[in-house]
Order: sequence, then C-alpha cells, then structure tokens
Amino acid sequence: MHSGRMSTLVPAYVLHRRAFRDSSLILELYTLSHGRVGAVARGARRPGSRWRALVEPFQPLLSSWQGRGELMTLTALEAAGPPQTVAGPRLASAFYVNELMLRLLRREDPSEALFEAYAQVISGLSRNDAEEACLRLFEKRLLECLGYGLQLERAADTGAPLEPNRHYRYVIDYGPVCADRGERDVFSGRCLLALGREEMQSGIELGAIRRLMRIALEPHIGDRPLHSRGLYRQLRGRKTGPQGESRS
Repeated sequence: MHSGRMSTLVPAYVLHRRAFRDSSLILELYTLSHGRVGAVARGARRPGSRWRALVEPFQPLLSSWQGRGELMTLTALEAAGPPQTVAGPRLASAFYVNELMLRLLRREDPSEALFEAYAQVISGLSRNDAEEACLRLFEKRLLECLGYGLQLERAADTGAPLEPNRHYRYVIDYGPVCADRGERDVFSGRCLLALGREEMQSGIELGAIRRLMRIALEPHIGDRPLHSRGLYRQLRGRKTGPQGESRS
C-alpha cells in the first residue's frame, strides 16, 4: 500500500515554475481537487521531455502526482484542451492573476468555484475579452471564495439597501457606510451595485471599481510589491492600467 498521497489526472494549471537541479522544475499547480500543490517535474527541462511544452502557465492540464510532505512528484501530465495564448500587455495581467493566487492561497485548500473563476479569467484574457472587467470580476470572486467577500447590497451602518445616487465610504471588514461625495475612498451606490451584480460596462465605474478592489486586496497581499505590476509598466509604459498602477 502506498504510504503517501496520490492523485490521478486532476484538472490543473501551472501558476509558477522554477528550475530545480540540472533538468527538472518545481511547479506550483492550481488544481480542481486539491487547490494549490507543489510538485517536482523531473527531467521537464530536457530537450526531449514529453512535458517540456506543457509546463507553461495558463494552459489547461490534467496532472497526476504522488509523494509525501510539501512537495509531490509529478507522475503524468497531459493537455486538457487547446493551448491558450495570452499575448502582449495582457500577459502582465495574466501573471498578475497568478501572483494573486500565489500570495493569497494556502496549499491544498480546494475550491471548485475559484478554479472555475480562474479558468474563466485566463480564457477571457486569451480571447481578448474586456481586460479590466475580466480582472475586476476575478478579484471579486477570489475574495468571495476566500471568505472575504465584499458587502455590495446594503449599507453596513443603516442596513438600508444601497441607493445608486448616494455615496458610500467602504470600510474593509465592515462594509459601505453613508458618506459625503468629497470624503476619501468614497464610491457611488451605482458603482457598488454594478460590482455586486457583475455588470460593469461604464468606464467611470470600472475606474472606481479598480480603486475599490485595490483597497480590498491590500490587507491580503502584504507589503511586498507585486512583480507583475512592474512587468505591466514595462509592457504598457507608465500610464495607469487594469491593475491600478500609478503613473509615477
């Protein structure tokens, strides 16, 4: 009887990879049944390796592994669908999504809803769907799946339904409270309701929603800067983009 753990042909994506020894890779996988899993892909860097073309980020895969402890040994890997190409500046957005997953997820904490949300955002970025809307919806769903979902229906201080034409200050871990338009970190009820309903078409709403999601994610990301934001600036110049980078 095998004394460790085994999984067979589990849907997965590669979140990150790094060289290991002469010809292998250490992979951070996000899997449907086990959440985030670390695995060694032995020989994956060899020119003749059957895995060499597969161990790339953003590709839907089926993966098998076995082992004990924190790091599994990959035993099988195959494509689960056609390759997805995320090109140009959108590549930085896709790496941003992966970086969020690595920062916020614990090992072996599966969520079918989050796996589906991840698959949707990567597919949307590869299809040239509206980039910023894809990212904001993913951020919202990520926080929901982790138990940090935003209150986007009622004011936290009064319990009254949000009104589109009123303004609210969003207090993390509490919710929206009634505010004057000139206060700091204030959002229209229309903006909050649009995010709650996942209906984001207005450019003004998207700019406000980007700001709100950055506030909501900040406590979970930590103090270390996100590498993908630097990559985004390199690819698009120094103007503000979907991840909310500053111009400075």
